[in-house]
Amino acid sequence: MTVRGRSIVLDVTLMSRGLHAPGRRAKQGVRVRLREDRVAVRVLHDLESALNPHLQDGSTIVLTLGAPIRLASKLVATLTETLVNHLASGATEADISLTMLGNRVRFRILKAGTRWAPQLIGFVFSGDPGPALLARTLDSLHEAIANSGGARRRMKSAGARWLALVVEDWIADIKTYRRAWSKLAAAHDYQRILMVSTSGQVEILMGER
Repeated sequence: MTVRGRSIVLDVTLMSRGLHAPGRRAKQGVRVRLREDRVAVRVLHDLESALNPHLQDGSTIVLTLGAPIRLASKLVATLTETLVNHLASGATEADISLTMLGNRVRFRILKAGTRWAPQLIGFVFSGDPGPALLARTLDSLHEAIANSGGARRRMKSAGARWLALVVEDWIADIKTYRRAWSKLAAAHDYQRILMVSTSGQVEILMGER
């Protein structure tokens, strides 16, 4: 296709519907919003720094915190200790829900050997998507992009390559998907990746906005 005089090769792929538990679908227009205020960014950064040495065995933690965050410094110290203890126990693949210093905390420790680097993948939300749902979303996002931008032979074209991900069930706002994408390392050769809802909403996941 041609966009503003530029030749574009557009790949289209359907993002897996395996994001939700059987028999359940996310409500259209879900009111989950990622919070990126100064406190939220600092807390996630401090948690990532504190936990990184403890994740070298290959484990990944998917964490959600409810907004607004209270007693940020104390929360980082207490939550770090809790997560380190859970890592040491070897327990994985179960959602843990806690109230800590007045903060809603939910996390899930994934088994070693996931498709992305071992790390803490943290979100601060005004809503409450479960860590298991976020983990499945991360996996589906990685798979859709990696499979589309992988090793298959490309059409010869001098134009840029874009990818459109058709998503039937949105779990949150586009900022959530952008943060999830920033934590993945799916190989691709796209200049722009779009997310398209079945109702016609189009958002830019990656590339010039």
